[in-house]
Amino acid sequence: MLRKLLITTLLATLSTQAIAADKIASRIVSASNPLTQIVTALDAESTLVGIDKTSHTSSSLNKVPDIGYRLSLSSEGILALNPDLVLLAFDSGPQTVLEQIKQSGVEMIQFPEWVDVEDIHNAITTIAAKVGSEEKGEALKEKVANDAKKLKEMSAQQPDLSAFFILQEAQLGSPQISGGKTSADKLLDLLNIRNLFGDDFNNYRAVSLENQLQKRPDIVLIGHRGNFDSTPTTKERKEKSIPPFQRRMTGIDHWPQALQPQCVFDLNMSNYLVYGIHIFSEGEALLTAINECLQEQ
Repeated sequence: MLRKLLITTLLATLSTQAIAADKIASRIVSASNPLTQIVTALDAESTLVGIDKTSHTSSSLNKVPDIGYRLSLSSEGILALNPDLVLLAFDSGPQTVLEQIKQSGVEMIQFPEWVDVEDIHNAITTIAAKVGSEEKGEALKEKVANDAKKLKEMSAQQPDLSAFFILQEAQLGSPQISGGKTSADKLLDLLNIRNLFGDDFNNYRAVSLENQLQKRPDIVLIGHRGNFDSTPTTKERKEKSIPPFQRRMTGIDHWPQALQPQCVFDLNMSNYLVYGIHIFSEGEALLTAINECLQEQ
């Protein structure tokens, strides 16, 4: 009787483990850089079989098939990768593509827009369960919370600083200035630095050099997708990874020397316009560099 009970218990345990294993995703498509960051941080990068263009942020991720931009996805391209889980941002689309993926029977999770640490924590919990890394998920949530607390405490000690953000889209078209309700505006808010164009308009807009100079910013941040150096070829830009940020010692081109900001930094937009698990630690590093720059003035 005891032997039969032990065998029954063992079979039940194995059955439970098999069911649990079936729920663990092994072929994931991520259509959002912040979601890709979480998968990678949970040591589950090997499960990624497809990622969106903004997720190609390292040499290893550059080897993962590209599914295009999250706003203009293709169901054929995604389903051809034979995923068992598709992770989507709140604005991934178009909707017809999402419906086609849903109808295919592939599990699909679309996350709401992240506006605070709790939203990031919820996403970590969900993804950690899907890759079977709940313990690592808890550790990651603790790290994000600590990073957010440190940045908040550090930024609260800032003097009254003003800045604006120039979106330098890899030399394509006129540079755009960030107004309110943008990722760049949120970054400046996290740093407790006043966005000089935040109340002038929303989104990004071309602004004349004269209007930029009239703002007299303490700091100017310049966002890049390509290399900070405009001279390398396209191939060189792709192969050479760029740092999160870099202080520009020569100031801004075409600005009179007397009107140059105190500090100018080139930023990697993959680091600083992505509100995700790394933004708080990256923000702390940038704020430290800004303070060091200001102390030199």
